[in-house]
Amino acid sequence: MTQSRAILLTGASSGTGLSSGSGKAAALRLHRAGWPVYATGRNVAALSDLADEGITVMHLDVRDEESMAAVVKRITEEHGAVGTLINNAAYSLNGTIGETPMDEVRAQFETNVFGLCRLTQLVLPGMREQGGGRIVIMSSIFGMFATPGRGYYQATKHALEAIGDSLRLEVAPFGIKVVILQPAPILGGFVPDSVADLGMESHENPALYRDFWEHFVDWHQAYRLSDNPPLRGKIAVRAENVAKVLEKAVSTPNPRIRYRLGMPPRLLPKMRAIIGERGWEKFVRLFFPTP
Repeated sequence: MTQSRAILLTGASSGTGLSSGSGKAAALRLHRAGWPVYATGRNVAALSDLADEGITVMHLDVRDEESMAAVVKRITEEHGAVGTLINNAAYSLNGTIGETPMDEVRAQFETNVFGLCRLTQLVLPGMREQGGGRIVIMSSIFGMFATPGRGYYQATKHALEAIGDSLRLEVAPFGIKVVILQPAPILGGFVPDSVADLGMESHENPALYRDFWEHFVDWHQAYRLSDNPPLRGKIAVRAENVAKVLEKAVSTPNPRIRYRLGMPPRLLPKMRAIIGERGWEKFVRLFFPTP
């Protein structure tokens, strides 16, 4: 059986989170390189610009198995199997560990982890039958460590690191490769203008960390501009750079286990090993917003 070149990309319509814009940029880059791309998202209308480019766009909600199965079925009918799955769909939940309602925590894991797992399960039979395939997992620099205010989001990225490592060893006998991307924060995505933008109306005791959340909002302004960003924004990455590495992860015959995008994902693990856990916590307190 000839191996499929069809790429299933999730989260192409996402407008929030640290991976904002990378889905669309990847869809365009891969399409222009000649790959048959199926760009999916919950909001198909938001994918109209990709459709105008000739990219196949489809509705897919990683919390809805019927929509996932429908996309996999269509690609299988048209190409024999999904050749590459790029798990990009995610969002970032703001909130402290003690005050975030559990239904929001569950929704975060449903989207960022459980949906990814189920979609991966749906594409694996076709990949095994064709004797190969590729699964790309969009993790984050925050799959390496955690900071205050986004602990549950960061927990999902830690989970993806473990899932990716287990999956890679499990599917290697079938010729399937698993690649993890760890980008630094991506410029030009959703940046809150106020505490109200963080979506924490339902959280307990919103006044408990008021000063922290105001600092949190101000701190993230450095990541707003994709051109000539100030201060911390200069060590972030652009969606186009993420797309370039995604193309490499898809097309390279022997891809890396992990692609670390930007200086922080390459530097910080070494720094943590050198300065130790107490030193690392001091660094987190000094660099990131902390109550």
